[in-house]
Amino acid sequence: MAKKFGRFLMVTAALGAVAAGVYYCLQNKDSSVDDDFDDDDDFDDFDEDLDEDENPKDVDRNYVDLDLEKAEDFKEGLDAAKAEATDKIVGAAKEVTDKVKEAAEKTEVKVEEFFDDDDSDGSMDAM
Repeated sequence: MAKKFGRFLMVTAALGAVAAGVYYCLQNKDSSVDDDFDDDDDFDDFDEDLDEDENPKDVDRNYVDLDLEKAEDFKEGLDAAKAEATDKIVGAAKEVTDKVKEAAEKTEVKVEEFFDDDDSDGSMDAM
């Protein structure tokens, strides 16, 4: 009898958990769908910005003429600045490369001297 009652309680608890999970999912599904649609809504009506009295085609517009000579001068200035910056970067990189090579050569000489097997006093300490 106690065994049957225990099974009844376990089944009841499991069914209650499943029912609560389904209820929770259905409640959150509706609210998450509503939240997604609210983000996409655009309530601004652009037609209200236009005056009804004015026809957009009748409005006089002022256009600015482009000065192509100034644009060419500006482009030449940019090219010159780019070339100057490139020269500076290449020069700095060459200086760094030369210094690194020089340091590597000095380090190689010191390492060779350190590991040299020949001792000046003729002892065999290095071996």
